[in-house]
Amino acid sequence: MQVLAESGTRGLSFRAVAKRLGGSTTLITHYFPTQRALIDELTTSQVDQWREQIRALDVQSDDPLQRLHDLLVWLIPVTEIGLNEERSRIHLLSGHLLGEENRAAFVEWDRTIRGFIRTHLAGLVPKAEIEHTVDLLRATANGVVLTVVEHPESWPPERQIAIIDRCLSGLGLLPSTKKKRVTKRG
Repeated sequence: MQVLAESGTRGLSFRAVAKRLGGSTTLITHYFPTQRALIDELTTSQVDQWREQIRALDVQSDDPLQRLHDLLVWLIPVTEIGLNEERSRIHLLSGHLLGEENRAAFVEWDRTIRGFIRTHLAGLVPKAEIEHTVDLLRATANGVVLTVVEHPESWPPERQIAIIDRCLSGLGLLPSTKKKRVTKRG
């Protein structure tokens, strides 16, 4: 992820990964014969980490509105680690748009994130509104992410969270008392 954040997909070489890990390129190619295999493993490991982080985050509150709020804050880059993760994701996206084969990563990541949001909305909105609400919350979080990646100096965590709060408030889903939670990125 760090190599992607710094150099994009064109800089994601076996040599660059090996240098970052302090090993040889043959060690990397032993496990990943192609860049596609490396990206596939990155996708799988990210999703596994996300599931663990969401489980850990969810046990911090019994309030479903608080858990939804925590999830949405978890989705935005409120820390430097989060910002680097999102830069990596944006680089993969730009590589896909330029014709490189990174689509599978985006399909899996989007499916997973939408699943997290959908699960967190259960019981909070009518069933008929869940998919529209998932779309709105996903688009809002993605918009915050892109804006922060473009202009990180203008978007401190408080400003990012205020956007999430405004969106949830408009949906009548803002928790009455928000508590700062430890997220995957902080």
